[in-house]
Parts: sequence; C-alpha cells; structure tokens
Amino acid sequence: MDNTLPPILSLVLLAIGIIWKFSQGSPVIRKSVGLVAIGTFSIALVYLQVSSETDPSILFLAGAILLSGFCTLLSQDNLQQATDETYSSTMIILALSLGILLSPPIINNIFLVGFLGFIAISINRGQQNTFRTKIIFLHIALAITFSFSSAFTDETLQVLSRLFLAVTFLPLAPFHLPFIRIIKEGKGNLPSLWIVMWLAIGLNELNSIYSSLSKEALFALSLLAFFSAVYASFASLAQRFNSLFVASATVAHVALIWGLIQVFPAFSTWGIPFGITLAFVMSGISLAFSFVRLRYGWKTLGILPGLASPMPRFGVAMVLLVGFALFLPFFPTISGLMVMPTMVSQDIELIMISLLYLVVWLGGGWYFIQMLHQTAYGEARTDVPYSDLQLTEFVAVSTLIIGATYSGMIH
Repeated sequence: MDNTLPPILSLVLLAIGIIWKFSQGSPVIRKSVGLVAIGTFSIALVYLQVSSETDPSILFLAGAILLSGFCTLLSQDNLQQATDETYSSTMIILALSLGILLSPPIINNIFLVGFLGFIAISINRGQQNTFRTKIIFLHIALAITFSFSSAFTDETLQVLSRLFLAVTFLPLAPFHLPFIRIIKEGKGNLPSLWIVMWLAIGLNELNSIYSSLSKEALFALSLLAFFSAVYASFASLAQRFNSLFVASATVAHVALIWGLIQVFPAFSTWGIPFGITLAFVMSGISLAFSFVRLRYGWKTLGILPGLASPMPRFGVAMVLLVGFALFLPFFPTISGLMVMPTMVSQDIELIMISLLYLVVWLGGGWYFIQMLHQTAYGEARTDVPYSDLQLTEFVAVSTLIIGATYSGMIH
C-alpha cells in the first residue's frame, strides 16, 4: 500500500485539475479544495516517512513541491485575478511532479512524459512559430524520448538519458531554453510554482545518477557550468522583463550545483538542500513580482520604482529575498565542506570552481542589487494608485522565505 498511495493521490490531484479545466466554479471553493488536497498529501508524506523506507531526499523534494503549491493557491485572488485555468494548472502541475518523484519505476516515467507533454502544451499557447520555439519543442521531444527509453535500456544509456533530463530540469545553457520559455509564458503566479517543480525534478534526476558519473564527465559538466553561469549572469543584467530576469538568475545560480558536484561528495546532503533553497528564493521573488504585475500590468523593470514606500509589505519581502539571494553561494560551500573528506586534488579543478563561485557571487550581487534599486527603492510615481500586498500574499512570500531558511540553514 505504501508504494501505491502516492500515485493514487497524484491521480486524484490530476483528476481535480482536469475537471476544473473543463468546468466553471467558485474560486473560493477551488482554493479551499486545493488547500485541503495539499494538506491530505502532506499527511501522506508524513505517513510514508514513518512507515516506509522511502528515500528521505525524495520526501524532502516532495514536501518542497507541496509547500510551493500551498503558497501558489493561498496567494491567488479569490475575486479578481485568479482564473479557472490558473487553479486547474496548479493542480495538474502538482499532480504530475509529485507522481514523478513518489511513484515506482515505469509509473514515474509515465508521469514524467505527461509532465513534459503539459509543458509543451503550456508553451504552445504562446503561438510563437520562431526558430527558437522549434528548438524548444525539439528539446522537449528528445526529453520525452529519453523518458521512455530510460526504462528499457541498459545502465549506460539510462545514465545518459537521465543526464539529459538533469541538465534540462537543472537548467544549464544551452539546455535552459524550455525553462526560460515556461517562466516567460506562465500566467499569474504560476511561474513561482514552475520554478520549484522544475528544480525539484532536476535535483532528483541528478541525485539518481550522481554516483555513476565519471571524473571526466564531472569536469566537462563543471566547464559547461562555468560558461552557463557567465552567460546567465550577463543575461540577467540585460533583462528588462521581470520574469526573464528571475529565470536567468535561476540558471546562473544552478550552475553552482553542477560546478560543485566534482568537489563535494554526498550530493543529497548538500546539493538538494541548496537547490531547494535556491528554488524557494527565486520562487519568492517571482511571486512578489506577480502580485505587482497583476495589479498594474507591470512587466518591465524600472517602470515602477520606489515600491517600498507605498507598499511596505512588498518592500520588506523584497529586501529579505534579495538579502537571502546575495548569500546563496555560501550555503552549498558551507554544507559541502562539512562532508568533504579531502581537498580538490587538481589545481585546474580548484581554479575552475573558484572562478565559477566568483562569477555567481559577484554577478548575483550586481544584478540583484540593481533589481532592488529598480523596484523597492527610488521615488514612487504619483500617478499610480498603490495597493500593498494582501495578508495572504504576504504570508505566501513569508512562507517561502521560512522554507528557504529551513532548507539552507537547518536541513
């Protein structure tokens, strides 16, 4: 029963999402039902932790997904901004991602294929028939193929297939395009949810193949991570749209995970907590941006400066999130050193890691502070009827900050 309970609950969430997608109903009822469903699934996770031998890392990732789903539903406006599509998409994303993490082999591959298919559907709504879009759909098609094949191939091909999925969901340039597009196309506060789901699945994939990667593969990944961090850091500085800024900043910091896996052992001990800390911080920033965007149609950084004065709750949330983000590179370093038996044996590896660390840390300090000055600080406009965050919105962002604190400092 322990192995079948999570897939059954995931299918229940999926059924709720599909029914909502093709029906109309009260937002209040949908929010209530969604929160109850998340609470029920959380109780099931506690039961699994006590009564079964489920990997604690998987349960931790599933808990992070449920917390993100809770914040997404809690912060949706009952009267104005929430739509049937937003509620249904939230439940579908939750169901598929939890099914991927908690289902037994073969079944989790089916959930993964469904998740990738839903990503393709969500991206296709943008109807942008460009070369970049065709590349993204080709990438998703390859990911679906690898998801199918990984269940029936030998060990070597399984590692290669899951590595492709890992660099997709823990996005490294040039494998980051689907992630960037899904954050850009996400409606309402869904990008906040996508960030946590995306990274949680990537962390699970990397954790499953970490011990099978050779030293040569680890070095090649660290080299790719360095160039990805440089590219994404400059992309963050150049971004004018808030959603693309958050997506690029996430890619830049994810590079740190890939760069450090050749240095620190026991990936589940330091990599997963850091990855979830990163996901919560970026999700919190995205969520805070979505509240302002839904109020004023604001998508471009710098259009609405000085928000901390007329919107003190928003200002406090942004200052805390950016302050947390500035110190993100320290978390994997500290926790990684605790489980590190020896120092790096090759000077070239140490130089590569040092450069990567400086790029992520200094780049993040540059673009995060610039973003904070473009939003929270400065002189507020006199022609805008400012409205501060509602209590549920502030609680949602605060919950993500608490989750990031727990994952980064306690877990």
